[in-house]
Amino acid sequence: MASKVDLIVARDILDPNFDGYKLSLEPLPVYSTQLNTGVDFAKLNEKQFSYLHSKLYGSYNHLIADPWHPDTVYFVDTDWSVRRVTVKSEAKIDNGSVVYSIPDSANQRLVPGRFNVSIVFPSSHLAVLSDGTGNLILLSTDDRDSNTSWQLLYRKDVLGSETYFHISDSVYHTDNETHHIECLLIHIDDISEDEDKYKTQFTPVINWISLSSVDQKVWILERSRCIEDASPETKIKDISGRLFDYAVLEKSGKAVFLACDKVMKLTSDSVKPVITSTDDDDYEMVGATSKEPRYTWSETEEDVTVLFTVPVGISKADIYFTLTYDHIEFGIKNSSVLLNGDLCCQVDVEASTWTIQGQRLELTLGKTESKTWSVVVNGDTSGEKTFDPQQIEAIHQRLEALTSDQQNPCPDREETPYNAQELEDCDVDIGMMLLRIDGETHHTTHQINLSEQWLFSARLDSNKPPSICLRHDVDGLLWQPDDNVTAGKAPWKHIVSFNALGYVQASKQQKKYSSCSPNCLFSVICDCSKHIYVYHRHSPINSPLRNRKTGKQVNSIAKQQVVSLDTADQILGLHTTNDKIFVITETSLYLIRIRNEI
Repeated sequence: MASKVDLIVARDILDPNFDGYKLSLEPLPVYSTQLNTGVDFAKLNEKQFSYLHSKLYGSYNHLIADPWHPDTVYFVDTDWSVRRVTVKSEAKIDNGSVVYSIPDSANQRLVPGRFNVSIVFPSSHLAVLSDGTGNLILLSTDDRDSNTSWQLLYRKDVLGSETYFHISDSVYHTDNETHHIECLLIHIDDISEDEDKYKTQFTPVINWISLSSVDQKVWILERSRCIEDASPETKIKDISGRLFDYAVLEKSGKAVFLACDKVMKLTSDSVKPVITSTDDDDYEMVGATSKEPRYTWSETEEDVTVLFTVPVGISKADIYFTLTYDHIEFGIKNSSVLLNGDLCCQVDVEASTWTIQGQRLELTLGKTESKTWSVVVNGDTSGEKTFDPQQIEAIHQRLEALTSDQQNPCPDREETPYNAQELEDCDVDIGMMLLRIDGETHHTTHQINLSEQWLFSARLDSNKPPSICLRHDVDGLLWQPDDNVTAGKAPWKHIVSFNALGYVQASKQQKKYSSCSPNCLFSVICDCSKHIYVYHRHSPINSPLRNRKTGKQVNSIAKQQVVSLDTADQILGLHTTNDKIFVITETSLYLIRIRNEI
């Protein structure tokens, strides 16, 4: 049974000292090196015309980060060699040393419709590589502190011929002295039976591959699971490529975290059969119950009425009742508690009473203020609020001035009505879901329905899954998945807020990549070519300022810095550390040094 949970935002969601981004005129130092060979990147063919293909190819990050060595990056050159780049000194970076050559490169590079080569590091001594033509390759990398050549441990066409895939994430874990590697492989399925290419429909599919070894030398394919959209609507229209943005594994290897548009389900497992649920609504709200409400209640401007159904034979002598202006104790002696706790609002004790007739027990609480109550007792959600027709009509009358069944009911009034065309990109809410799917039970344990936009993903810690940044209003909120999962509680923890980042990112029409530093002191937006925008969350100022609206003294401001690269090549990759930004183009690698002032 899954839980539809809510994300709890920390109190610093809006920084009271935030007074807008200030443009810093101080230039950032930029260093560059010419690559000996260009960066390899795959190109679309005539059969790959969907939005999914465009997103997979166009937004792929060719600069491969190593979570265990943040100042080291990798890329694949046009000879299909994996090159390692390190920072040698304050102002010097090398142009890449070859650590591995992908097998059969002369033929595989020419395969039409191949994907880009993808590399993920599941541990400090292993790497998982996809050559983009269907082969999954496991490599021993030692500790990666040097340019030691990587050694081949496993290579297989794991999904069958001509099924090309991208590695989204991979983790390494041990169990009873057996070593395991979990991999999430995403490929695009053509689910249309129509030969007309303009009607062909595509959908992303996740294959969860598990490798195992006893001695870490011989590896076997132990398990294969499939996660896909099982709804019939998939046959009708495409679903977006948000899975290419965020599909990660729990560090324990027991579950996956997904950001998607529709409910994804684990549909097959090579080890144990998947029992398909016929119930369309197999989720429950946290704090809710599938039982009937214990009581019903209603309210007017003068009082609150609560109705209970008690067992047969209960009399007035069996009821106990203690009431103060803000607390109530009400129930059946030696049997059950009906209400116990602090009241939602203060009441008039003298105007409150209760009566019993047969099995009907009625409690009336006199209000001291004509406020609307959300519950009767704080924290008690076992009751159901009811409305009479007069109340419903009164609510409709109060809202009549704010709503209309016409698109423009008063076109001639002085203040023109709200126009949806005035919305900017950052104001448009795009529905999405965050899911956690358990690999053993095959169930979706947590589901969160959101209207926020995805901004970026970033790995803050090598021992944790990548975090996800979502837009909230105009800000960007960073959420970190947690391995300590409990029922009824969201497994995503709010880490930090980037003020106005959602609004800023919407204004960048040429945006290609976004990220943030592991310490979350700054975020980065990268254009398709030339421009890099750096947004510092807090930068101290020499002399205090005062907020124009509140008058509060401001000791730090958010600062924007813009870097313009001296190149006409398209940008193919981005990686950020706490004090550096790596950017790779078709022929060059750039290093931007960040001065963090805290």
